[in-house]
Amino acid sequence: MIKVYFDGACSENGRMDADTGIGYWAHDEDTDKELFRVSEYGGKGTNNTAEYKALIKALEKLIELGVSGKRIIVQGDSQLVIKQVFGGWKCNHDHLIKLRDQAWGLIERLGGAIKGEWIPREQNAVADSLSKEGIKKGESMTSEMVVIDMGDGIFKVTSGSSGKSYAVDLNNKVCSCPDNQYRKNECKHLRYIKHKYASGAVSV
Repeated sequence: MIKVYFDGACSENGRMDADTGIGYWAHDEDTDKELFRVSEYGGKGTNNTAEYKALIKALEKLIELGVSGKRIIVQGDSQLVIKQVFGGWKCNHDHLIKLRDQAWGLIERLGGAIKGEWIPREQNAVADSLSKEGIKKGESMTSEMVVIDMGDGIFKVTSGSSGKSYAVDLNNKVCSCPDNQYRKNECKHLRYIKHKYASGAVSV
């Protein structure tokens, strides 16, 4: 029997243009060997799309390894994904329907007995950590931000990938981006400015 764990993370849940990370790993219970452990940047999307992408990537990895005909238990802490793929829940959003159908196709290719199980987040700690690492990988992949020093600890930051601009107040450690304003996270813009400020290379 093979146990597969997956998870997705989102920097600004609810926004389709947010950075996401995906994590997935698998363990062969018969041989007591870990088959794979992967952390990846998931591109732009929501938490739900990240969860789906993590599941899809895990299934693709099993196919790549030639796993077929074995009993497979897929576990994740997203009740929505587990129930829509394995439990008969309806899916009413076009972008999720496409991902669900993709997952169904991979499950069919794997054959054997594949079961999906919801588990609480604390039992999915490894995949959760891998998905959060994936967001950070995405940040490191992003083109360098263009920074303008406005004076008095205020900076205008423009992302090289999206072209969006935000105001960063280094003194008060706040940024005008949604991740900082609404989710109260130390966003990538603030981290970037802090790093550049420490190196003495913030103004252009």
